[in-house]
Amino acid sequence: MERLTIGKVFREELGLMLKDKKLIIILLITPILYSVLFGFLYSHERITEIPIVVYDGDNSQLSRQIIQAFDATDTFAVTKQSWNQDDIVQQVEEGQFKVGLIIPNDFSASLKHGENVPILTVIDGSNLMYSNSASRIANQVISSVSAGASMKALEQKGMNSDQANSVFSTIPFRSRVLYNPVYNYKLFMPIGVISTALQQCLLLGIALSCTRDKELGTWGRFYHWRHTPWRLAIAKLTPYFLAGMVNVITVFSIAAFAFHIPFKGQLLPFLLIAIAFNLALCGLGFLFSLFSRTKVDATQTLMLIAVPSFMLSGYTWPLEAMPTFLQMVAKALPLTYYLDAVRAITLKGQGMSAIVQDILALSLIGLISLLIALIAYPLAFKKSEQQAGEVIQVEQTTVESKY
Repeated sequence: MERLTIGKVFREELGLMLKDKKLIIILLITPILYSVLFGFLYSHERITEIPIVVYDGDNSQLSRQIIQAFDATDTFAVTKQSWNQDDIVQQVEEGQFKVGLIIPNDFSASLKHGENVPILTVIDGSNLMYSNSASRIANQVISSVSAGASMKALEQKGMNSDQANSVFSTIPFRSRVLYNPVYNYKLFMPIGVISTALQQCLLLGIALSCTRDKELGTWGRFYHWRHTPWRLAIAKLTPYFLAGMVNVITVFSIAAFAFHIPFKGQLLPFLLIAIAFNLALCGLGFLFSLFSRTKVDATQTLMLIAVPSFMLSGYTWPLEAMPTFLQMVAKALPLTYYLDAVRAITLKGQGMSAIVQDILALSLIGLISLLIALIAYPLAFKKSEQQAGEVIQVEQTTVESKY
């Protein structure tokens, strides 16, 4: 018997690793790809062109100067002017805009009379990436305009620059941050982490659905269903779909009751988006499992999709701030739509109208994946036809032996 040595085992393991192309990709290529991917993801360095809706109740030179100052920044883009102050809050609540700017009626006159009538920014706080940036830059804009306007007014009264600088008054300003007024990460991050865990666990489970039979040598029995592949899809995916629904209900119940994470919305929209999300995951998982030879193959392939999902979902960095090609990738991932809908339901308390597009997108991902899998189902048996023939022959031999 040949003596076992460290060198022998090392060479054996190195050889096996180099022969496994997927393992080489995961070990050596994937870290490089993800580094480049995330480098592009944050290439803009800051959030820019946040859409902002404006109500100008003053319509004065000062108010127009303030609006122009907001629009002149890289952070904001004034895209709409509203004629009703209440509409500003409503449009931010509905997610049409991330930021609203309200300049009250007779603002300039009130300021001249020494009255404290503040300018108000209404900010969607359900995404901390937006709210942190918007609050900080809005304060800078108002402070800058305030200093410039006060200095100009005082210099017109005969003061020199030093005197004016020492006594200038600030423009009254306050922010109203909706849904998360104290910028609490407990109301933001757990939802994303929980949803990502739900995706990872379900995809890992589905990765085993077809590959388990292939490894056990029982895959050939499904050759009989090559003309009715929907039978296999229903039989294989239903247990995982039900498990996914149980997990969604369980973990969000724990989050709400044990850790007091808000659940402001209704149960029906929440269940519908969960159904669509699990359908999308089942479709993708089944497709990759169907064409993977082993459980390891399926798991490796699905992890290449699942790992960057959270970063590209728009949860830790807004989609609008990503390069265009990464936005396209993000919009092909189920987690992007699910997190958007869950945040709208749990934190904002919004209903069906806010998540219809997310439900449709997830359903489309699931149905397209399943359709591709069902159409290509016979191809999965090209390498298994011999095995299927052996199974059929064994069955016939067994029947004949009985007679």
